[in-house]
Amino acid sequence: MAEQIEEGKAAPIAAAKNAAIKADQLKSKLQPMIEKWAKGEITLKDIKGYTDEELYAIASQGYTFFLQGKTEPAKTIFEGLVAIDPTNAYYYRGLGVIYLQLKDLDKALKQFNYAIRLAPNDMVSYINRAEIYIAMKQFRAAEEDLESALGKAGSADKALVGKANAMLKMLPV
Repeated sequence: MAEQIEEGKAAPIAAAKNAAIKADQLKSKLQPMIEKWAKGEITLKDIKGYTDEELYAIASQGYTFFLQGKTEPAKTIFEGLVAIDPTNAYYYRGLGVIYLQLKDLDKALKQFNYAIRLAPNDMVSYINRAEIYIAMKQFRAAEEDLESALGKAGSADKALVGKANAMLKMLPV
């Protein structure tokens, strides 16, 4: 009986030692990555090893929620994506559109500003930001963004060019 009690104590002690060893190994593995992350040299995407395809699949689900009118789950997904991969302008744009839908113009504007900082030649973010400026009655800023968007348009951007031109015509400037 005493042997069984001793054996019963040994198993948890051995498990605790194994857990401590594994924790030390994990810490040793993660420490250099965490230091790089703290310096902004890598993202959580890099640390966790997510692929672009995996993250875009998650974004697709967030977009589906948005289309279904489920803005809170969509917002949660895009906020998570921005935290995991803050170098992807698409995630900021998605979050900006959600904040626009929620009528939180200041937060929407910040997201489109981030998107433009990351992808300055992407005309979509300029058009999105112009929509915010129009809602804020900052028509000159909207005009500047729409002109910038048109300056970045390619031959495949006919629909966006049409939208930007239509928005420009409606501005009271």
